[in-house]
Amino acid sequence: MQITPATVLTLTLLAFALTRVPAKYKPVWPKPLVSWQTLIGMVAVIAAILIVINPEFFALGLLSDSTFFDLLVLAIGLQLQTVASRTWCRMAAGISTVKQFAVWRVCTADALVLFVLAAPVSFIQKVVHRLSS
Repeated sequence: MQITPATVLTLTLLAFALTRVPAKYKPVWPKPLVSWQTLIGMVAVIAAILIVINPEFFALGLLSDSTFFDLLVLAIGLQLQTVASRTWCRMAAGISTVKQFAVWRVCTADALVLFVLAAPVSFIQKVVHRLSS
């Protein structure tokens, strides 16, 4: 496979443009990657580049067609499980916040009702006390 001058020029312009992007537009990782995540990512990128260069080169020539597909399905499944887990955690945190807010509202309403009912109850107690004495 020969690299054409147009490809080299395009990649050069892309690299130059990426170095000139202001910091506020550059992507930011939500959290730093652990060393094993970086290593797996680099291996995946190298394997992807080799597969793109030569489609017959499925996963470095070590895996057959069906095994490569199985690994792809496994990777997608793990990714979806991670997304579902994060979504569940965020929903649980949101429900917890809503529950705390609702409990505060109920306690406030109970205190208000007790305050409002305290005066008539006190009045009834005084009336009953006068009638009984």
